[in-house]
Amino acid sequence: MSYARKGQILSPLDSDFFELLQKLEPKAKDEPAVSELIQWVLAAGDPIWNSMERAFYTLHVRARMSEVLFPAEHLDASVPRLLNCFTGAVNALLREAHGTDSCNHHIELLGKMRSSDAVITFNYDLVAERALKKLAKTPTFGDWVYGFQARPRGIENIPVLYKVHGSVNWTYQNHMQSFAARQTSWADFDSEPGYRGNTADSQFPIMLPYWDKKIEEEPWSQIWKQAAAQLHRSSRLIVWGYSLPQTDLKALELLKLSLGTGCLEDVCVIDPAGDVRTRWRAMFPRQRFWPYEKIEEFFDHRPDWW
Repeated sequence: MSYARKGQILSPLDSDFFELLQKLEPKAKDEPAVSELIQWVLAAGDPIWNSMERAFYTLHVRARMSEVLFPAEHLDASVPRLLNCFTGAVNALLREAHGTDSCNHHIELLGKMRSSDAVITFNYDLVAERALKKLAKTPTFGDWVYGFQARPRGIENIPVLYKVHGSVNWTYQNHMQSFAARQTSWADFDSEPGYRGNTADSQFPIMLPYWDKKIEEEPWSQIWKQAAAQLHRSSRLIVWGYSLPQTDLKALELLKLSLGTGCLEDVCVIDPAGDVRTRWRAMFPRQRFWPYEKIEEFFDHRPDWW
């Protein structure tokens, strides 16, 4: 993010999630969830704090097994309570890291895209939405941005946004069979950051880092199918900020199945880690490959097709 160094709370990654959580001075509504989650992680007895995924998975397994093995004890660390704390903590961190800022890098990147293009993201935040808001030539905003509804006519400069792990501004609809966005216009993003996770609701629509993601179930399956179809017909892929973690098996298969048999010709990977760029290269050895360490390097020496 172009504004990443404005404060001490950066956009959380898997490895620094717990450290940022300890630095956070949460708002009153977030404090119970943040404090309780910190205490659970510290009390786990294992060094799980260096990975959000490991922390969540460990605590989730223990809570679930406790419910099954000792149902009469009514332990504090129940699965619903754990989910509430994680979603509350995630929202608190994202709100502090991003606020209402817009990233100039995202604006420049998305500004080259059109309605036939798509952004596929595993993030919950509203960084892409705030960039699209700067680019939108119409006040119209709605579920069409996420592919939930048909796109209105005359909107050509906004790519569809597939958020395969959910989003902090979504709600469940129709008995949890579909999603809808809270905002109804681009102006709705002005009044507040939008990170309004309801910590009293264990069914908040973000997909926490389960190892076995239930992507075959509605409403998640529709998003993953749409993302797969888009990838399958894509000839060019730009990857920015996704490290291709080997533990995220279903995301790996989404990419392999969709792109491996499609019409992909060019792969551009922007990542400071050499081993990450190597993993992407190994996945697509037949395609033309464009590696970059930083987004600024991409803008300065962009591929001839961009």
